[in-house]
Amino acid sequence: MRWRKQSRPARGYSLRRRLISTTLGSSILVGLVSTLIVLAIARKEVNEAYDDWLKEGARLVLALGEGGPGRDAGQSRPNDAQPTLRLDYQLVSRDGQVLLRGEDAPKQPFVDPNRRGDRYYDVRADGEDWRVYVRHHDTLGFSAQVGQELDDRTDLIWDMLESLAWPLVGLWALLGVINWILIWRLLKPLERMSRGIEAKSPSDLSPVADDSRAYEVQSVTAALNRLLGRLDRALEAERRFTADAAHELRTPLAALASRIQVLQRSHPAGQAPALAAQLQRLRADMMRTTALVENLLQLARLDPQSADAMPRELVPVQPLLQDAVDACAQAAAARGATIQIEAREAELYGNRDALYTALRNLIHNAVSYGRKGGQVRVAAERVGQHVALSVSDDGDGASPADLERLTQRFFRVLGTDVPGSGLGLSIVARVAEVHRAELRFGPGLNGRGLGVTLLLPNTGTR
Repeated sequence: MRWRKQSRPARGYSLRRRLISTTLGSSILVGLVSTLIVLAIARKEVNEAYDDWLKEGARLVLALGEGGPGRDAGQSRPNDAQPTLRLDYQLVSRDGQVLLRGEDAPKQPFVDPNRRGDRYYDVRADGEDWRVYVRHHDTLGFSAQVGQELDDRTDLIWDMLESLAWPLVGLWALLGVINWILIWRLLKPLERMSRGIEAKSPSDLSPVADDSRAYEVQSVTAALNRLLGRLDRALEAERRFTADAAHELRTPLAALASRIQVLQRSHPAGQAPALAAQLQRLRADMMRTTALVENLLQLARLDPQSADAMPRELVPVQPLLQDAVDACAQAAAARGATIQIEAREAELYGNRDALYTALRNLIHNAVSYGRKGGQVRVAAERVGQHVALSVSDDGDGASPADLERLTQRFFRVLGTDVPGSGLGLSIVARVAEVHRAELRFGPGLNGRGLGVTLLLPNTGTR
């Protein structure tokens, strides 16, 4: 058998964080590219300015050479009448001798004097990279070579970059804060819509409030409200059908039950035992069908209810438990079961009719699925800020796998011959839901059987 590799669910992410990171990241990227462009333009302009400076310097050096080219290289006297040039210059003869040079200029020519033409050169001299402009004097036969270390130009570019760096970092930080605030405000309608959707329940499918002016949010809210409207109409139609069908079935079922009773009186067991047995089985089926219809009616009444709309009041506990036990007295007598009432709490806060229905179903299940001649305990006690209504028996109980499905509608434990519809615990679960109560399953009496507890919040007591 070939096994398919199960795909892992996609990992979620924060839309707010992704928006901030993408906008800030793109802004930083654009800022860096803009900075590089500015630096490139600045480098070009700086190079052109320095090149012009070198060219002008070469002209001045030629003028200096015309006045006295025979001075020894490196001679410089402060009281000299000749102009002092703060340039890395050389005045080079045609045979390659340096006739005159600046204080920091190399002793060897920057460029071979045999190279003709007035132009710029990138050379390396004295272990440094230089930018040199060479200008020849055609009449006197020497050339002026004016150079500048390329590091001076690079340092200027780096100084410019350093001057731009801190303002850019500050602007990016300010941009990040502004983006975070704006995106947080723009996404607030989505958060409000999320809270509105989370507050919805099967009994509350009203439209989600739309207080955003953003077209994208409005379109999502409108689509969601249309979906909620269709779902509400579908559930309402289902509830109406269930209630109408159950209500309409009550009359014919009651008529059939009456006719079966008439037939049983007309054909007593002593005269026609086979027919009497068939009529008895038919009557049992009729009773089970009637119970199913009653349960469907109860569910149809409970399904539209919500926890907020359910009417509640202070309910005396002892009469409530007693009425539920009396409703199951006939079934308990048929099974030989004994029902014990333990009311340790005087009042609870809830809907009496719904709680009565839940208790009656729990007691009926305990009697039906417990052992014959067994014990059933119905108790009410305070547990912290709650009142616990519990029904326990000493029967065989339920397996862990069945416990997880007991509240599913129409689920019945296999292997039992007890008639039923599989809706009793579903009704109990629905009663717990509309009361915001907790439904717990555990062991029954003396560690045997099944114990079911309805933990009700007792917020209405004084």
